[in-house]
Amino acid sequence: MDKWENQIRMRANPQVPTNVEQRINETLRSLPKKKTYPRFYYPVAAVFLVGFLLFGISFMSPTLAETLKSVPVIGSIFKMVGDVGTQKGEKEGLTTLLGQQVEIDGQVITFTESLYDGSQIHIGYLIESYTQVTATYPTDFLSNLQLTIDGKGVSYGMGERGEVLENGDYAGILSIRVDDELPDQFTLGIRSQKEKALHVELPITKQGDNRSFLVNETVESEDLTMHVDKVTFFPTSTEIMFRQIMDEKVFESKKYDWLDYQIVDDKGNVLQPFSGGGGGGPMKNGQLLQTFNYYYEPLETIPKSLTFKPYLNVGNEKVEEVKADWTGEKLTLSQGGIGEITVLDIKSENNLVTLIVETKGDDAYWQANSILIEKNNGEPFYQEKTPKRVENAVNQYEIQFAADVAEKDIRVVTYKQKAPKFLEELEVTIELGE
Repeated sequence: MDKWENQIRMRANPQVPTNVEQRINETLRSLPKKKTYPRFYYPVAAVFLVGFLLFGISFMSPTLAETLKSVPVIGSIFKMVGDVGTQKGEKEGLTTLLGQQVEIDGQVITFTESLYDGSQIHIGYLIESYTQVTATYPTDFLSNLQLTIDGKGVSYGMGERGEVLENGDYAGILSIRVDDELPDQFTLGIRSQKEKALHVELPITKQGDNRSFLVNETVESEDLTMHVDKVTFFPTSTEIMFRQIMDEKVFESKKYDWLDYQIVDDKGNVLQPFSGGGGGGPMKNGQLLQTFNYYYEPLETIPKSLTFKPYLNVGNEKVEEVKADWTGEKLTLSQGGIGEITVLDIKSENNLVTLIVETKGDDAYWQANSILIEKNNGEPFYQEKTPKRVENAVNQYEIQFAADVAEKDIRVVTYKQKAPKFLEELEVTIELGE
């Protein structure tokens, strides 16, 4: 349990007071046993708070990992390691087979497929027979890159997620946000400024339709102004474009370093966050203008409205667990100030435990992420995938654990946490219905 608690403390008591580090720690918090390596890279040509980051992790079963190793599977990495957005894109046939390889320090890296629907560029890749070296990551070769579009340099943000598989391979997805407007077809050049062997030219084709809504809503508090500019519904994500303005003294005070943004649909569902980033600067007339693009889960149908809710994360001084045995009946556990969860049902079949959970509180998605299970002897099991929302239900999630444990021996564990501090004066409801 120590490892899980340490990662919670990383979120509650960060060493670097930035929203970037905080979100990385949130990603790591619920996944202490897995050899997962979510990484964050600052984009090029940035001045202030510029970044692009990924939230949430998906995992690959040993069986599927062996399939990936032995058979060329188109779109398999998106399907097995991706979030619900890239999985949806793969399912809808929006991926393009690549198959380009490079060799770095004796390790073969295969760029397997691409996915681009007009928002982010996703590249799947596989490192064969990955051997971890102490204090290194399998994705270190992705640092210090130069990216080009049709041979021209671009300003970009980049994030990565992936997992070391049971067979020793590493499956990863590289997600890239390019600041410039892109054509429907182009060549993405990836060149390392450290590793001469890493130089590939990947053909990218835009696939899938999207729909945008201009918003032009402005709200302000005494020291922060926010402009929500546009919402775009892509096959793989929901994009929110917004700007914020603050005085230089406010920026330097770090008052809003822990600022985050929740998106709620017209039915009350909190959208799963995927990634986000942006930047701004230099100061002009003593004020800083920052521009952001944030991505959330894709929606099957366009809702009548979305509510944009900025909030400040509030750390916890200590980790206080809450746990109870499953007896076959509904089980409600307090999560402190943020709310509570109710376990509606548990099924244990074929070494897989599935929970159906309903959340009640201030951050439904994060609350669902804050759950694990134990055997009655205290052995912990951690979430196999990010929680999947139950269709046609509000704030209900399906959560899975790889565990060979009988239902009668399951103990549900969560922890108490403070409620986020919503900045109600900056809340905006975006009307979309026709």
